[in-house]
Amino acid sequence: MAKKRKKRKSAWYIFFRPIKIILFVFLLVMAIGCLAGGAIFFKYQDEIMACKEKADTIIRQTSRTDFSQPTDTKVYDSEGNLIGTINSGHYEYVSIKDISENLQNAYVAQEDRRFYKHHGIDYKGLLRAGLVFIKNKGVATQGGSTITQQVIKNTYLTQERTIQRKITEFFAAPRIEDKYSKQDILEFYCNTNFYANRCYGVSEASRYYFDKEAKDLTVWEAATLAGISNNPSKYDPVAHPDTSKWKRDQIIDSMAFCKFITKDEQENAKAQPLTVAKVYEGGTRENYQTSYAIHSAVLEMMKNDGFVFQYVFPGKASYDSYKEEYQELYQAKSDMVRRGGFEIHTSLDSKLQSMLQENIDSHLKGFTEVQDNGKFALQGAAVCVDNRTGYVVAIVGGRGTDDEYNRGFLSRRQPGSTIKPLIDYAPAFETGFYYPSRLVNDHLFDGGPKNSGGKYFGEISVREALNRSLNTVAWQILNDIGVDKGISYLGKMHFAGLSYMDNGNSSMSIGGFTEGARVVDMAKGYSVLANQGRYSNKTCITSIKSQYDGEIYQGSPADERIFTEDIAYMVTDVLKGTLDKPYGTGSGLGLKIPAAGKTGTTNSSKDTWFCGYTKYYTTAIWVGYDTPRAMPGVYGKTYSGKMWHDFMAEINKDLPPQDWDMPSTVSLYPVDARGEKTDQETGNKDLFSSVAEAAARADSVKWKEEEARKLQESQAQMELAASEADRQAKEQAAASLQELITELNGLDHRDSSTDDKITSAKTFLEQLNGTENYDSLRQALDDAVSHALSLPKQDDSGKPQEIGPGMGRPRETTAPAFPGDDISQPGGTDGPQAEMLPPGME
Repeated sequence: MAKKRKKRKSAWYIFFRPIKIILFVFLLVMAIGCLAGGAIFFKYQDEIMACKEKADTIIRQTSRTDFSQPTDTKVYDSEGNLIGTINSGHYEYVSIKDISENLQNAYVAQEDRRFYKHHGIDYKGLLRAGLVFIKNKGVATQGGSTITQQVIKNTYLTQERTIQRKITEFFAAPRIEDKYSKQDILEFYCNTNFYANRCYGVSEASRYYFDKEAKDLTVWEAATLAGISNNPSKYDPVAHPDTSKWKRDQIIDSMAFCKFITKDEQENAKAQPLTVAKVYEGGTRENYQTSYAIHSAVLEMMKNDGFVFQYVFPGKASYDSYKEEYQELYQAKSDMVRRGGFEIHTSLDSKLQSMLQENIDSHLKGFTEVQDNGKFALQGAAVCVDNRTGYVVAIVGGRGTDDEYNRGFLSRRQPGSTIKPLIDYAPAFETGFYYPSRLVNDHLFDGGPKNSGGKYFGEISVREALNRSLNTVAWQILNDIGVDKGISYLGKMHFAGLSYMDNGNSSMSIGGFTEGARVVDMAKGYSVLANQGRYSNKTCITSIKSQYDGEIYQGSPADERIFTEDIAYMVTDVLKGTLDKPYGTGSGLGLKIPAAGKTGTTNSSKDTWFCGYTKYYTTAIWVGYDTPRAMPGVYGKTYSGKMWHDFMAEINKDLPPQDWDMPSTVSLYPVDARGEKTDQETGNKDLFSSVAEAAARADSVKWKEEEARKLQESQAQMELAASEADRQAKEQAAASLQELITELNGLDHRDSSTDDKITSAKTFLEQLNGTENYDSLRQALDDAVSHALSLPKQDDSGKPQEIGPGMGRPRETTAPAFPGDDISQPGGTDGPQAEMLPPGME
């Protein structure tokens, strides 16, 4: 049987059969892929949806500012001059037009050759990475990321290679490309890469490695940077020059392969030696101005976050809780500022700063002892406030400008007597029960403080007690008004050195703090007195600009009323006496314009201060050792006071001598010997406030107690005056009687005046009845009378009458003195005697 002939296959069959097979396999793979994908989706749908939601959040919140690093934080003075840079890497964002095309091409050639063709996802690259992922049993070891995905990773995600990160990039990349152009994305990429050696972004990397701008990079330089950012720790040309050059050459080959450069350019670029400039521009060291500016900026940022500052604490628990919260937020804001991205504009006057620094350095130049750390042992610090604006304009934290420790706001030292006006006298004047002329008994108390020099004055006016800086008077006053009441005023003035252990501590009256006071707080406190009792909430910050959020602080915070205008004026008037009264502790430190101030010296002179002010400026100065130790012979007046005088004289010399205006509610009243108001002219006057008196009357219980005290003291004074008058009368009677007894004993005859003398003598004797000398004088008189009566009587009718005790001769007339005649008497003065006033009266 013949074989069956095979049917000849057509050409179309031959052509389509492989296509059918390929299509079948493709559909099969697709089906399997869909099934596998579906199975994977259902198994991991929660993780996948979480990645999608994260990508949605990224796209919804994305902004161009996200793709840049913080620039260096810069601090400017009041004139807009740069006074400090806080180095955060010297980052600078540059636009794509200022980035060399060589670098752009290097990145495309090496990292994402299909960059200009895909829409955020390179599926070929992704498939390759997926196959490797499956091969490695779920461990991602190879990337398939496009430049777009790397921008998302650098900006919003971590560098960790995980499938979750890849999925998030997968969802986000196409949407980023919907929002930004290819040029934008490449610009973001160059500005967000890290290039080792603290170089963030292409601008700083170009400066550091090649000392040029990013727009001027050559082929080999661009290839080097592209290689570094691929793996900074591996291809760092400083630490690993060989591997860096190998990577550079590989990238140059890729650029040639992609036709970005010619063959000649390729060979020339690879022939270049790998040399780097290593141009590092360090930030400026923090100086006294910048450290205080950053501190003040941090406080303002804390306020922006709603942090409520606290200065007085009821107990340890509240103190510890507050400190923990404060320190945590303070550190976070401080780190933020130092990471960069801020412009801090201040009120700091660099001219005044230099003057104040020179003042301290020159006055202390004779003290050359240094500590183990190389710093001078004896230090000084000062702060100056412009009273017209309320801003701090100068702050010196130590000798010289190389010491970064700013004692002006970081150090807390015992303020000594400089605290008295703020915690004792001004709060006491506020009650209305104390005023400059009120008398207080200055004497040593058991368990109380001692006066400097061990001298006590008895009844003395508050005015003179403050000028003399008497400790016992200040201590009595604070105990009377209440220690915690006085401390509350320091809290209102934002004293940062208060502790819960200061509550009820009466030694606070003379500066016995638990932790101490800062120089800046003392300056701000005294500026309250200079500014009619108002506290300025300004520090030195005039503006804070954020690289990302724009202006975040620009304001003039409202002042706070601490003392009434009356009280500020009265305390200022008293403190003028510190400078111009011969017994004032700052005598001789007065200026050519009205000024007021106070010295402060702690035990053994371990801390010495002077705080004072004019209408224009307030300055507080401290001198002492970093490790407190005695300074024999040094007082607030000697160094701190002289520094204050010289600095204030210089900065006030061209200003008109303006005084403080007396408020309409303050008046000069005559005062009596007790320092109380009187309707009678006594020749002595002092200040009283109707506002303070009204406050005192409002406290009816205390007012009655004070009225009773005044009445009791007045009666005691009257009794004392009467007793004194009686004593003086008896002394005079005794003297006159003794004179008559002597005359009677000296007679050699009797005449018509003898009986008168005997009668007068007996009258004087009667006045002395009850005194301890009465009996002896009576006996002496009896003997004298017996003697006189025993004498022969002589007729004296023709003689002039003798003048008895207490009688005066008629005044003799003398010729008038002519100009030029010497009318001075032996032992007298050439002019009128100075009127002697009771203590504290003026």
